[in-house]
Amino acid sequence: MSSEHERGDKKGQFCSIPAKPKCGDCPHPKDYIEVCKPTGWFDHTFKRFVNAKDPFTFEKKFEAHHLVCVAPVTQILLSNDGINSVIEQTKWCINNKDNMIAMPLWGHTVKWYCEVEESISVDEVADVINDAMKAPKFKNIPQHDYDHNCKEGYTWEVEVEVEKLADKVKEQGHKLKGKALEGKLNKLSSDFRSRLLDDRGTRKGGTHAAWKLAQKEPPDPDWCQPFSMASDSKVSSKGFPVRVFNGQVAKWVNRIAKAISSGV
Repeated sequence: MSSEHERGDKKGQFCSIPAKPKCGDCPHPKDYIEVCKPTGWFDHTFKRFVNAKDPFTFEKKFEAHHLVCVAPVTQILLSNDGINSVIEQTKWCINNKDNMIAMPLWGHTVKWYCEVEESISVDEVADVINDAMKAPKFKNIPQHDYDHNCKEGYTWEVEVEVEKLADKVKEQGHKLKGKALEGKLNKLSSDFRSRLLDDRGTRKGGTHAAWKLAQKEPPDPDWCQPFSMASDSKVSSKGFPVRVFNGQVAKWVNRIAKAISSGV
């Protein structure tokens, strides 16, 4: 792997490096973050805390997600000496627009639903959250930090499909040309985009409807499904922290909102 990058690798014109700035010989006009910059919610940020040697916070705008992920492509395809000849004749960049999607994090969602003006009284918090809050522009997109890398979660699914692809390349040997492998990778990107947006983000009526389901008594135990990147049976359960938005609970919501806004 090139020393100038922490992840990914490159063989010929096949590149799995999520480089920013983009590689000098990259054919794409934008890097992997700019190429999927969202419209409508780019300015909805939250302060993300980084627990480093010298801790710091920064405004997190969105997560640039590779639909066919960097690690499986690098470890299963580019590290497989048995398919080198096909890899080296394939022109494919992991940062191509069709393999990228902008995704929110839990911080974006919590801040959206819990962002309360300081001038609003505690008794009014319930009305603001339950009635006035409309669905965010990033509705029905799963959260990038929910079941991405859990056991048999999203990354595992990508690994399974990339393993199948590697096996097909081995079976077909020299019969499989670079263009054919490029097409198969692009189809994988399309398939995983559909899994996230068409299948998962719309579960329980979508993320906005599911958030409201969690506020009901009794709460729907599957409210968190559309927020997860995992398949139905692999969604890890999340407890919704608030049931009734009034009194002491409303104060708690206000504290959460202010903490997220200030980066505390």
